Amino acid sequence: MSLDPRRSWRSPLGWLVVAAVLLALLAGSTAGAAPMRSAPGASAAKTAKCNALIQKGKKLVAVYERVWKFKFVKVKGSNFKRKLVHVKQKLKVPCAKQCVLMKKKKGKKKPVYVVVKKKVKIPKHGRLVTVKRRIRTYKFTKCKAKSGSTLGTPVTINILDGSKAILDFGAFQREAPIHGSLKGFVPGGINLSSDSQVTLTKGALSLDPTAVFIDDDCKGKVSAAIRTGNGTNVGLDKTRSSTSTVFANGNLTATTYTVIHLPLELRNDDNGCDLPYITTGYSEFQQTFFLRGKLDPKLALSKVKLTSAPDLVDVPVCLSPGLPTDPCNGFEIPLPVQISTLLYVSIKLS
Repeated sequence: MSLDPRRSWRSPLGWLVVAAVLLALLAGSTAGAAPMRSAPGASAAKTAKCNALIQKGKKLVAVYERVWKFKFVKVKGSNFKRKLVHVKQKLKVPCAKQCVLMKKKKGKKKPVYVVVKKKVKIPKHGRLVTVKRRIRTYKFTKCKAKSGSTLGTPVTINILDGSKAILDFGAFQREAPIHGSLKGFVPGGINLSSDSQVTLTKGALSLDPTAVFIDDDCKGKVSAAIRTGNGTNVGLDKTRSSTSTVFANGNLTATTYTVIHLPLELRNDDNGCDLPYITTGYSEFQQTFFLRGKLDPKLALSKVKLTSAPDLVDVPVCLSPGLPTDPCNGFEIPLPVQISTLLYVSIKLS
């Protein structure tokens, strides 16, 4: 018995059968592809360091540490001689936890200290050697913005026209336009002459309805059999800290933890050509984007191009009819898709 997939769209069981066939075909097309490499921005984002900050009154100021370094000094009667010196430099810490944790003691805010094992360089026989030492240092936490104070500069990141998500299904690609904005703050204020970290706190992005599977079954007219639905959106994962770092050299990286809501719209074969699409509930999944870019000196923060490398994701898709504002109440299947992004953003300080 042969199965005509066009006829099978007419029943809920048919949706499942055709979806399973499509999934198998797509899985096969991606299985033969070259292995995915880690996104080039991932390592940079994970190792990004920012100046440690501590609250002094109503301001955040840099934390300094003393380290041993070689320095060339002028010696009388000769040229220069290399010498070990003890110098102060700004302490670097991961951008996600940049501020010293403060707690009230006897009515005053005091820094919290911890003892940790850390690799340090010490002088030994005229050279620097690396040793592990137990040292007393500050405990760091995520910086918090306070309205009406100088602890943080509010930041708004607007998504500009031309921004899109590229969805690669192996046999074909689709592009989904992206709109929206995100808000956050820069602890202690932004300074383009040094590294600055933006902590993202809220906002949402929306994706335009995008045709996924298309055909010409509607009297020869090309239309979508399955498309992403209204209400497809990307929000920040509130359980994790999303950050972006603007480096003094103009490079920019971002580690953005998101939660994606994806409803679908299904056409009921050629019987549904002139009818509204069948909507499904939304599937929900988490996705981390590692973005990178570089400031254009002419445009500065008014337009910045950010990209993320393709990442192979098993996207859960809902095939059960329902409201796009409700979670999927029925059958979901994983659909392998390589997702990458091309974003143009403006960064507004206010």
